[in-house]
Amino acid sequence: MKQKVLVIDDEKSVCESIKQILDDYQVLFALTAEEGIEKAKTENPDLIILDLAFPGAMDGWDICKTLKAEKETEDMPIVMLTGKMLKKQEEIKGFEMGAEDYIKKPFDVDVFRARIRRVLNRITLEKTSRRMLKRGDVSLYAVPLMAKIGRRKIYLPPKQFEFLYLLMLKQGKVVTREYLCRTLWECGKKKDSEDRSIEMTVK
Repeated sequence: MKQKVLVIDDEKSVCESIKQILDDYQVLFALTAEEGIEKAKTENPDLIILDLAFPGAMDGWDICKTLKAEKETEDMPIVMLTGKMLKKQEEIKGFEMGAEDYIKKPFDVDVFRARIRRVLNRITLEKTSRRMLKRGDVSLYAVPLMAKIGRRKIYLPPKQFEFLYLLMLKQGKVVTREYLCRTLWECGKKKDSEDRSIEMTVK
């Protein structure tokens, strides 16, 4: 499956150019701030390319701030496009907000492609190293404690995480109550309360 890139830029010609340059990826684009934020939530891209010089009530900085504040989009990597040389404080501001990189327009096609590929490769490596276990459409991550079903993320409390990890590890095998009790709850004398803990976790 091709990695998905969302371009948020009010200039359609720029979006079309990036789509041609990144022909190895699935490129979507949004021409307004509102459309960009909505597509980031619904399309769950692997990378967002965001133009800073956006007209209207929200500029690129505001869009970035909004995306990083939302649970659904906070972990999405963002590369910022700028038509001018940024001041040092502006660059620092972007990195502190969570930007991965800056690219100045106009850009060299080969350099642009290489920088985007570098970011995506690094993100892929980080995701792979964080993923502990995968079974079918379900992936389990240790940082943060999270299960991912398709593109849906579910953040888990520690005990539920351990429970799901154990079940995925033992997929296709019978996991008894006694085994769960011994492995996860270290059952001792308080058997009734520990049995209830198992039942609540299963529910």
